[in-house]
Amino acid sequence: MQLQYKIDKKAIGKRLQNERIRLEQTQEKLSEAIGVTTKYLSKVENGAAAPSLPFIIKFSEVTGSDPNYLLRGTYRQAECYPYMVREESAMYDFSTTGISKRGRRVCSEIVKKVIEVLEENNI
Repeated sequence: MQLQYKIDKKAIGKRLQNERIRLEQTQEKLSEAIGVTTKYLSKVENGAAAPSLPFIIKFSEVTGSDPNYLLRGTYRQAECYPYMVREESAMYDFSTTGISKRGRRVCSEIVKKVIEVLEENNI
C-alpha cells in the first residue's frame, strides 16, 4: 500500500530558512556543514525543491533543530509518545549487525517517521 503524504515545501523551506537565520549562518556555511550545494539549500528554502529525509536529519543535527518542527511546524513532547523507540537496542539489536553509529541513527529516524505517518493515517 502506497501512503500519501502531502508535503508543504514552501512552509518547510521557510522554517529551514528561519532556523538558519536564527543561528546567523550563511547559506554557504550551512550547506558546506550539511554536505549539500548552496544551490540545493536555496531551492529547498524557497520551496522549489522538497528536502529529502536525510537532508532534514543532517540539518537538524548540524543546527540542533527539532526535525518534527522542521517538517510539520510543531514540537512534540516526548511524554506524549512513551512507546516511541528511545534507544536503538529497545527495538533492534544493532550490536551484531555491523551498522555504523550514523546508520543506526538514520534507522531510528526512519522508524520514528514511519510511526508518525501510520498514526496520522490511523493505521
